[in-house]
Amino acid sequence: MLCLLPLGAKVKLPAIIGNDMVLQQNTNVNLWGWATRSRKITVRTSWDNKNYTTTSASDGTWKIQVQTPSAGGPYTITISDGEPVTLTNVLIGEVWLCSGQSNMEMPVKGFRGQPVEGSCDSIATALPSDNIRMITLKINSSQTVLDDCVATPWVESTPANVADFSATAYFFASYLRKVLNVPVGVICSSWGGSKIESWINKEVYTEKFPEISLSVLTKDPKDIARPKDEPTLLYNAMIHPIKQFTIKGTIWYQGESNLNNPQVYKRLFPAMVRSWRKEWNQGEFPFYYVQIAPYQYSDKQASPIGAAELRQAQLEAMTIIPNSGMVVTSDVGDAKHIHPADKPNVGKRLALWALAKTYNIPGIPYCGPIYKSAEIKGSKVILSFDYIDMGMTTYNQPLSGFELAGKNGIFYPAKAVFIGKKEKIEVYSDNVVEPVYVQLGFKNYMPLNLYSTYGLPASPFRIKIPSSKAY
Repeated sequence: MLCLLPLGAKVKLPAIIGNDMVLQQNTNVNLWGWATRSRKITVRTSWDNKNYTTTSASDGTWKIQVQTPSAGGPYTITISDGEPVTLTNVLIGEVWLCSGQSNMEMPVKGFRGQPVEGSCDSIATALPSDNIRMITLKINSSQTVLDDCVATPWVESTPANVADFSATAYFFASYLRKVLNVPVGVICSSWGGSKIESWINKEVYTEKFPEISLSVLTKDPKDIARPKDEPTLLYNAMIHPIKQFTIKGTIWYQGESNLNNPQVYKRLFPAMVRSWRKEWNQGEFPFYYVQIAPYQYSDKQASPIGAAELRQAQLEAMTIIPNSGMVVTSDVGDAKHIHPADKPNVGKRLALWALAKTYNIPGIPYCGPIYKSAEIKGSKVILSFDYIDMGMTTYNQPLSGFELAGKNGIFYPAKAVFIGKKEKIEVYSDNVVEPVYVQLGFKNYMPLNLYSTYGLPASPFRIKIPSSKAY
């Protein structure tokens, strides 16, 4: 059990609770840990000089809820069972959980030979006074749920700390901090190459997905070659231990490892979100996620449209998962690298969703064009989109990435032009007289150039055109 206390102290705290942390403002947050059984535990918070008390259970566990004020700090928290321990430099602000696979894990300094745009400036200008605090859970797996995790301590925003922290999470936090002007704490729990199956708890499988085997839970650990591919193992070690830590919401960047089962992903993803919300017991907290970016997968990694089908599942999930939003990356992909360098835009786009929909700041744009409807006009298809209150643009480039198919399902490149006040798009192809299907960017690697006037990109999609009267 990780302990942030001096040797000999009786009260023990989980790794997620410690000096330099951020606690969620204006709510009741959980503090918990372990002590000798049946001991009185007292918690004193310096922001209001209140004492909160409880008694440890027969197994030594204890939990207390303390009321937090509006953003501020630094503060101290003293926890005592007779031997006081003081947590210092605690801030009150906004707390977000950041999870997924390698595109969430990728640090600001990048991976070897794979850069992150703006990393030098972001690292060099990082200051503790930025009031961004970060904690990273170390990769770990378990066949049973763990009560504690392995993690770095909470750290302040310094060049060395920022360099090693998740780029997506850091740029998200930095944008929130700039706009909200409050401290922001970000918890990164991610593992490169992990499948969504591993982030979901056992109960979801037994109740909703009995066809997915849980035999890994009874295997000899030495026989588990890739725990990040197996059901529940990462949830047990990297989510369950922190489920009591009060958060504002979650950001998620994952999907590349599930290219070969997009239909299963479409079912698992909402189930995972429901289960996390149930575990945290904070209602339907916001859940914002990143659609995987264009990348030229090899034939062994995916079919020619495997990534496109996964993106479609992610797009449709936005209508299934309440209080969710999807960041589109159709313009930032890299044919040769699965880790796009433009993490600042990914973080910013996640933050825009949060600022507009969670913090309810009027006037902030947060989503690019999303397919809304299609109508047939002779051999042409007229497409309408949501999230285009100021119209659409390609920044003076020809529209690209559209394709049409007839009843035979064979797609041909199509021409596309804006019509009206750039609020609709007309799509047509000499090879398709009676269009039945239309798609945009429906390839593993097909960067797009369709944006809202605010510069937010359109999501790829494939749809069967609804039967309709002449336009």
